[in-house]
Amino acid sequence: MSILGIETATSVCSVGLANGESVREVWEEAGRRHSVLLVDLVDRLLDEAEVKREQLSGVAVSSGPGSFTGLRIGMGLAKGICMAADLPLLTVSTLEALAVHSASEATSVCACLDARHDQLYSGEYARAGAGWDVRLEDAGRSVEDLVKSLRPDTAVVGFGIDTYASRLISEGFKVDASVRPSGAAVARVGARLLEAGQATALESAEPNYCRKSQAERKQDGEDV
Repeated sequence: MSILGIETATSVCSVGLANGESVREVWEEAGRRHSVLLVDLVDRLLDEAEVKREQLSGVAVSSGPGSFTGLRIGMGLAKGICMAADLPLLTVSTLEALAVHSASEATSVCACLDARHDQLYSGEYARAGAGWDVRLEDAGRSVEDLVKSLRPDTAVVGFGIDTYASRLISEGFKVDASVRPSGAAVARVGARLLEAGQATALESAEPNYCRKSQAERKQDGEDV
C-alpha cells in the first residue's frame, strides 16, 4: 500500500510516500511558492520511488489548520490526482501530523501553529496503540485558554511558535518549537485512515481553517 502525503499548511512544502514501514520524503522551505514547487516535488518523489500516480493506493493531504492559500493549493492538487487516477482521498489534520512527526515520547502531545494575534492553532493528541486519539479538538485559541485546557504532563510541540515558547515553558510545559511539518507524517496518518475505511468524499473535502479569513473578519466588523 503506497500513500502519497501532501503538506502545504505552512511555509514548508513537503511531500512524502508511505509504503508499509518504508517512508520517503522531499521538502523545501517554500515561503509562498507552493504553487510553483508542489507538482515538481510530487513528480520527483514518485520518480525516485519508481511509483506511478496510478499505482498509488491513496492520497493524503494536510487539511488544516494553517495558511489559507497553502491549504487550498495542497487540497486542489490532492483532489486532482485522486480524480485522474480514481484514488481515495485521505484528509489529515495538520496538527495530528505534527504530533506524529514530533520526537516527543509523551503520552499526550499538543501540536501548535502560530495563528497570530496572540493565538495558536492547537490540538491535543494522546497515543492509542498504533494511532492517536483526540483529546482537544483542533481550534484557534489564546495562549491563556490553551494553558487552561491542557493537562500538566502534556508535551507541547509546534512550528513557528517560538514567540510563545517561553510563556508555555513558564507554565511548566515541556516545549519543542522546532517540529517541521512533514508530508511523510501526513502519508503515515493517511495510511491508517485508509486501513480504517475513513476516506473523504472528493465532493465534500474542504480545508479546515479553524477560523475566518481576514477578509471575512473585516466584513463582520471583527478585529483583524
